[in-house]
This record gives sequence, C-alpha cells and structure tokens, in this order.
Amino acid sequence: MAHARLFALATICGFALVASASDFESIFDGRSLSGWETPEVSYWSVEDGAITGRITREHPCATNQYLAWQGGELADFELKLKSRLTGEGGINNGFQFRSRLLPDHDICGYQVDNNLQTPWLARLYDEYGRHTLALRGERATFDAEGKRAVAKLPEAEGDAWFRLEDWHEYHLLCVGPKITLRINDRLIAEVEDHDARRRELQGILALQLHSGPPTVVQFKDIRLKVLKPAGRKLVERIRPGIDALRRDAIAWWLLDTGGHGATPSLRHVPGWEKFELNVRADGPGARPDRNIVVLDGAYFDAGSDLRPGAITLTVYLRARDPRGAWNATLLSKGDGVKLFATDLPQTHGPDIAFEITTDRGHAVASFPVSQIDPTAWHDLVGRYDGKTLTLSCDGKPMAAQPCAETLRQNSDPLLIGAGKAGDTVERHFHGELEEAGLWSRALSDREVTALSAR
Repeated sequence: MAHARLFALATICGFALVASASDFESIFDGRSLSGWETPEVSYWSVEDGAITGRITREHPCATNQYLAWQGGELADFELKLKSRLTGEGGINNGFQFRSRLLPDHDICGYQVDNNLQTPWLARLYDEYGRHTLALRGERATFDAEGKRAVAKLPEAEGDAWFRLEDWHEYHLLCVGPKITLRINDRLIAEVEDHDARRRELQGILALQLHSGPPTVVQFKDIRLKVLKPAGRKLVERIRPGIDALRRDAIAWWLLDTGGHGATPSLRHVPGWEKFELNVRADGPGARPDRNIVVLDGAYFDAGSDLRPGAITLTVYLRARDPRGAWNATLLSKGDGVKLFATDLPQTHGPDIAFEITTDRGHAVASFPVSQIDPTAWHDLVGRYDGKTLTLSCDGKPMAAQPCAETLRQNSDPLLIGAGKAGDTVERHFHGELEEAGLWSRALSDREVTALSAR
C-alpha cells in the first residue's frame, strides 16, 4: 500500500566527526553549551567545568528536559563521560544515544538510565519503548521476534562500586546490535538487540534532566570516538494533496511519535507503560519505512476542546489488529462520534462500525471484517455529509446509512484506542496505529481515496 508520503534521501544534518582508531574527540569545551541545543536553556548551564542541569522549587520541571548534541547522528561509537547526580528522593537522570528527537524536543530510544534509591542504580533502557533492557548485572539478548533472554554478569552483581552522587565515569560502546556499558572501568550491563522493529542502529546523543523534585545533574569530560559513521537517512516528503488535507483538518496526529508536537497534543494513559512509540511497521499492507505505535492497554486522550461540525464531519484512522480480533473502540468522543469494532448480531464474526449521535438518536454504518484481511493495515474513514453516513476502508466505500439530522455535541474527550462509558474508560484497542485525523467537513470521495492511495 503506498504512502500518503514520499521519501527522499537526505544527508544527516550536522558535521561529520570521525576519530582515529586510537583517539577520542572532546565534544564539550568545558566552558559553554556550544555544540549543544535545547529549547529551554533556563534549566542548563556550565558550572565548574561541567554541563549542569538544575531543578529548584523556584524553577520546577514537569517535563523531561534534553540537551542534544548537534554533531549529527551516531551509528557505531565509543563514548566516555563523567557524571554525578544529587537531589531529593529517588530521582533519576541519564543520557540518550541512538535516539529519535520528537517534534516537541522530547526523545525516545536507547538510554543509559540512573536511579537513586534502587539496588541496581544504573541500567540500559528504552525510553517510550520496551523500558528496561538490562539492569546492572544483566546481559540481555532480544531475538528477531523481540523475546528477551537474560543471563547474569557475575562481575557486576553485588554491592555497587560507585555512587551516583559522586563523580563516576561511563564508557558506552555501541557496535551493530551490541551495546556494552561500563562504569569506572567495570562492566555493568550488556544488550544484544536483534529486534529489527525496535532497535536503532543510529540516532542522536542527548543529556537528560528528568522532571521531578529538586535535582542537580552534571556531565563533564565528554569524549567520543566514531567507529562507523551514521548512514544517510530517509527524510519524509509530504505529497501536496495529503499535506493540504492535513492542514485542513481540525486535528491530525502522527501516532508513531505519540502525537508529540501536534495541536492539540495527546496525553498517553498510562503515561509511560503499555505502549511503544517509534516501532517499525510490518505485516500485510505496511507502508515502507514507516513507524507506528503499539498499544497494549494504553490509549491517547486529545482533551475535550475538539468540536466536529454541526452537520458534517470526517474521522480517519490507520490501524492494524495483528491478532485479527477487532473487538475494541478505535476512536471516540463519548457517544457522539465512535469508530469501533465488535461482533454485531446481524453478521457472523466481528464487524467494523462508524456511529454518530444526532438530535433524533443513533445512526450506524458497518461492514463484516470477513470482507478484508483481518491482520492487515487498513485506512478507516467515517464520513457524515448531512445526508448519508458512510464507512470506507482502504479508499473503498464499505457501508452507508441514510441520515439527515443534526449532530449532537458533547464535552467528552476525544480518545484514540479506547472508549468511555460514563466515567469509565473501556474497550481498549490492543493493536497498532499509524495516524489519525478529524475534519469538521465531509471529505470528498477523491480525498478519501487519497488517504489510502497506493
């Protein structure tokens, strides 16, 4: 299935940094933040020759802050840096590597993660992804299907030989799928990642200041050796027709980033678990080089401010149920607008349905899942033009229902991946999503076809 987007090759931004076989290059001058970037510089400074991130009661922090290195993406490399962490309670911090910068300057991907008041203190982590990869004392291997196998590292077990509150040195080595982490010249964790959908073989480097109570984190003596330069990166280009459709929508979300940077933004519920961002799409109908979100009990909340049209609207969702079960709410705004899947009584097996509530009751258009590949990717479009309720799949009209009534408005939040009955969120979608959109008008047949054009 072709793309709503075209792709072109572009050179990764930034300068090339290739060290000799024996030398590390310093990437922090010890005096300034030159070569590093953040949209919120008020949290960052240079103190006593160290990059310093600071949270105080007078300057609180509710969102993780990142200071990103501007030297371009890294593939195979060695990194050495010294760090220390002080503050109140079980605070944490870390640094990202081979990661992806999201549109709002949040970051997902591999991380060296530090946590005070834990027995392990440091681990290899996957931000917005699989979470723990390997704790201190573990060697973890992920196979091609993503299954994790763990073996012990005897030399890293027992009492820690370092304190996060004191200066300590990290030595991170990334070569192909293998990641090795040492602290103070002693191995603490290893990961070998063969999960092609979730691993990253290149990406950005960034320092983290984690949101929470008063915290001071410092980094110094940051040295880098590039073993294999990052390759050329695919940069997406939007087709003019699809770009115009997105601008015309009252909301459009690219869900592989969790809607970060979109308007309105999406809230992840739960906030950090039961979903994975930035997973590569696969399965029948997957678009090449596209990433998606995997939901496993989580959903997105777009808030209550979105209002569809009084007599017209269109909703769009690109979704896949790898199990082929199709028994969940896909997108909903209370009972007012609902795209869902269930086993309706008039057909055998599950159905996909689009429902609206008008000033005179409910109207539903539906079709049996047996008419499509149940495990494939599908572009689902529900449309109401003031006369007919239409449900399309992959650009083809699948069901229509006459209806010439006014839409009933409500103040319920728009949810993606779940529905709401009263105060209870229910019928979570356990599957994969790529993008979603909402219009206050009825899209034309040509525009509906364009959303899923091959």
